[in-house]
Amino acid sequence: MNPFIGYHLATSNNFPPYSQKLQEYWLAANGLFLRSHRRELEICLQIAQTQVAGLQPLEPYFRLKVPKVPSQAIAEIINAASINPQQEILFYLGVTNNQWWCHTPLQTASSTHVLSLESALDKSYTDSFVEMHSHGTLAAYPSSADNQEEKGKFRVFAIIGTLNTIPTIYTRIGIYNHFFDINPNQIFELPPQVKCLN
Repeated sequence: MNPFIGYHLATSNNFPPYSQKLQEYWLAANGLFLRSHRRELEICLQIAQTQVAGLQPLEPYFRLKVPKVPSQAIAEIINAASINPQQEILFYLGVTNNQWWCHTPLQTASSTHVLSLESALDKSYTDSFVEMHSHGTLAAYPSSADNQEEKGKFRVFAIIGTLNTIPTIYTRIGIYNHFFDINPNQIFELPPQVKCLN
């Protein structure tokens, strides 16, 4: 048995309480689902669509357990990233007592990459729920380097781009080695000048 992953058959339309596993795979009548949770979020997303006789169908869900990131915080991040749009910049966002905070870690960056120089055990990292970085004047889509760096984590990843014209934002959730596009409006209260890419 895997100590971190649970495997289940959907014999009922209702989910039981969460297990102590980091993630749960559910085979249902309508496909394969991945379920997980953390303090800020409860989520169940469909990985594969198929038909399985004898099981019950399941419905995906996305339940944010904290307020959305306020638009003022996003505007401040965009302003900070716009100071030097030729260089990427990384931010950690977390929420304490329903109040969001933003931390800019000590980092090394260029026009195509950014890397935190702080420890992964640092509280600002372990307590963060959203990792956001800029792509400067480039499109706000994840690169192959982003895909590699963001594996193995359970958090929201956001990219802001095209800072020289209309700022854009792309958002996805990583559940360990699975990535799912999500609408930025599910996480953020966006300023009116920011355009969503998904």
